[in-house]
Amino acid sequence: MNHLFPKSGTTALMSRDRPCQAPMPAAAASGCHLDRNGLCAGIDQRRERLASLEAALVTACEAAAARGGARTMQIDDRETWDHATWQRYLKAAAQLEPDYGPRMRRLLLEIGHLERLLRLPVAA
Repeated sequence: MNHLFPKSGTTALMSRDRPCQAPMPAAAASGCHLDRNGLCAGIDQRRERLASLEAALVTACEAAAARGGARTMQIDDRETWDHATWQRYLKAAAQLEPDYGPRMRRLLLEIGHLERLLRLPVAA
């Protein structure tokens, strides 16, 4: 999406993945609008928490998958996993979903809300 900033006349492309990468217009820096830096910080903070939760979930599922696995199986190389290992992994994921799922979905919603606020046009 392109935004034309009224005071400077510059155009910035805002990425859906990284809306915080666009330059901040002078009007937004004056304090009379939404704090873009605060929104960006909130987005980044939530993305970090989401990544941390995802990593914890994968680690827990891999630990469950490794239990009872063949000695030739390498937990970090999923090509070596047999059907039983995948079943243990998926079973652990299903069991852990009530703990991780709601928190992850909530973070995704919050990120989406903050990104939509960040995409609002800046009024002069």
